[in-house]
Amino acid sequence: MTRLAKALFKAADASIVLVENGVIWRSRQLAGGVYRPAPGPEYAMRTGELLWMADAMDDPRFDPADFTLGEFKTGFYAAAPVRLADGSTPGALTVFATEPREFDKTLADRLMDLAATVADECDRARIAKAAAASAAALADARGMIDALVDGAPIAWALTDSDLRLLDARPLLLQALDIDREASLGRSLLELAPDQAEALREGLEACLAGRSFGLSRLRLERGGQVQWLESELTPRRDPAGDVVGVILTAHDVTGLVQAMERTKRSEERLQMALELAEIYVSDMDYENKTLEMAGAVEVFFDRPDTFEMLHADPLVRVDPRDRPRIESLLEAYLKGGQVFRPEFRIRRGDDQEVWAVHATQVFRDEAGCVKRWVSAGQNITHRKVAERALIQAKEAAEAANRAKSSFLANMSHEIRTPLNGMLGMAQAMALDVLEPAQRERLAVIRQSGETLLAILNDVLDLSKIEAGKLELESIPFDIAQLARGVQDVFAPSAQAKGCGFEVVVAPEAAGVYAGDPTRVRQILYNLVSNALKFTEHGQVRVDVAASAAGLVIKVKDTGIGMSTEQVAKLFRKFEQADASTTRRFGGTGLGLAICHELANLMGGDIVVESQLGQGATFLIRLPLHRLGDVATEQAAAGDADFSGPPLRVLAAEDNAVNQKVLCALLKHAGVEPCIVGNGREALEAWEARPWDVILMDVNMPQMDGPTATRMIRERETVTGRARTPIVALTANAMAHQVEEYLAAGMDDFVAKPIEVARLFAALEAAVERGRPAEERALAG
Repeated sequence: MTRLAKALFKAADASIVLVENGVIWRSRQLAGGVYRPAPGPEYAMRTGELLWMADAMDDPRFDPADFTLGEFKTGFYAAAPVRLADGSTPGALTVFATEPREFDKTLADRLMDLAATVADECDRARIAKAAAASAAALADARGMIDALVDGAPIAWALTDSDLRLLDARPLLLQALDIDREASLGRSLLELAPDQAEALREGLEACLAGRSFGLSRLRLERGGQVQWLESELTPRRDPAGDVVGVILTAHDVTGLVQAMERTKRSEERLQMALELAEIYVSDMDYENKTLEMAGAVEVFFDRPDTFEMLHADPLVRVDPRDRPRIESLLEAYLKGGQVFRPEFRIRRGDDQEVWAVHATQVFRDEAGCVKRWVSAGQNITHRKVAERALIQAKEAAEAANRAKSSFLANMSHEIRTPLNGMLGMAQAMALDVLEPAQRERLAVIRQSGETLLAILNDVLDLSKIEAGKLELESIPFDIAQLARGVQDVFAPSAQAKGCGFEVVVAPEAAGVYAGDPTRVRQILYNLVSNALKFTEHGQVRVDVAASAAGLVIKVKDTGIGMSTEQVAKLFRKFEQADASTTRRFGGTGLGLAICHELANLMGGDIVVESQLGQGATFLIRLPLHRLGDVATEQAAAGDADFSGPPLRVLAAEDNAVNQKVLCALLKHAGVEPCIVGNGREALEAWEARPWDVILMDVNMPQMDGPTATRMIRERETVTGRARTPIVALTANAMAHQVEEYLAAGMDDFVAKPIEVARLFAALEAAVERGRPAEERALAG
């Protein structure tokens, strides 16, 4: 085009200048020169008009320097704008010569035509470039789409109106296990025969302009299971007519597997909840739904609804427990305290079901309840067990009370006749008797005392089993206690022809803190057994000291025991063997009680024995030694009631016991005043002062403790001197004695009455009380 322009104008040169996106392009450049933007093309592009300069060196509109290049100077110069189809002028067609040239309209028009031709070529080039760019972009987009579609878990296929396959993506082909080239043109009914019926139904729907969803498809290829979810939609031409079907399917294998795992997890959870008898409820206030799981049928006889629980969250709480649960729930909703109460479930039947309940409330930002989640566990079996345990405990306590009452009653009933028998025997022993009479009396006393020992063993065993046997901790002289053992059993040993000796080592002598009564009981029992089972030889008791306290050894030369017999020696109600019981008698309680007493003191009893070689019992008692005996205590002698006669009031309802009291007190020079009940004792006390009152406990009209309390109250009101009161009772268990002392009694003497104990109590009472006015006047 520049050559044509150059020839037409017989010009020195011609060029095309184009500017695109800030880049200047020039078709030609003078040799040896460097192009720089010229005002000529710029003028034509800016104005869109033809520029004609007859002489560029003499045109006032431009600087001549712009048209000079070295020695070359421009004369004639013309520039026609290149106007594109969109009206823009991105360039110009220029011609110039060295000599000036006047304006020629014909040439000017031809230059404009040539510029228009250049514009046409530019338009075509631009269109071609745009088309190529579009094609490239389309190819890129198609490639990207293909990559996305091929990589996405979505498959699709195109068919005609007869379901013949026109195109399909690889995922679908892989799922159906078919080759693309071999499948094109074939019907989907042939390619997927197991889905033929659904495909026909879908085709009818699509031809009618509706979409159709196929059921979830399970495919198994090479041992791998794949699930597809697909849909048929109408394929239309530009006119909107249905010309085929678009089949879309996406792989939902992961979703199906997740749903299956969730289902199995829910089944396991449901199984666990049912096994644990737990139910869970989830109330959604936003969606107004209620979901429940677990052992619901264990708790409720009819299903719950959202409306029911929304109206009353505690509708299932038994009315008997509701006030308590309402209070707990209110505290939880206000302050977030733990809400885990136990209550009974309200049911329509008579079945009682207990549940431990937990509730958690979820709120929105405004504090309104969004969800109310609750869980309950069946604790009916525990509650039934607790109730049974309480009932069993109450029954056991009732049985213990009944046993205690029975033992107390039996003790009283047995001690009462024993009191008459032993009391009279003691009274007779104080009389002058012939040897034969005294021997018969000794048999009576020994038999009665044996029966009393058995009774005491039974009572001690009952206390030990109930854990109610209490030990004293008082000072006592071990040597004096040992002498007492010697004095008691020496006559029996002498009568059998056995040697008997009690030896207290010098380092062991002294005063110890402990319960002398129980220490004496252990020694009495062991010595009694030793003498019982020793026909010939001797019994020896050695009392020694140890770092921990006392060590007492009781050794005999009796019949001895085998290893098997020793092993069960301390069991209750057992002796060495049945023949021993028949031959020597006994209840089998004594040694068991001794063993328990030693354990209660923190010590123990061990035994060494062989058949035919006697036995040795070793008693270790950790008793604290307080020191030596300060003065030698005089042996207890007869009671001394010298001076004015004692005024003794004795309240006793039993006629035999009245005679026993009179007989025993007669030897002390005391003539008691006998009354038959507590009311008479109160009247006798009001009538005159007394030095001592001997008060039976169980009496008609008014018992002894009641009479004692009334006497003490009246002493307080009137200011009368306190009269010593000694209880006489066959009910001598520890808790009973405490009741007597709490009623105001000063001491007690247990029945059967021992004369020494009775006289000791009288002496103590005389020393404790103030003498009666008559005795003061007489003195």
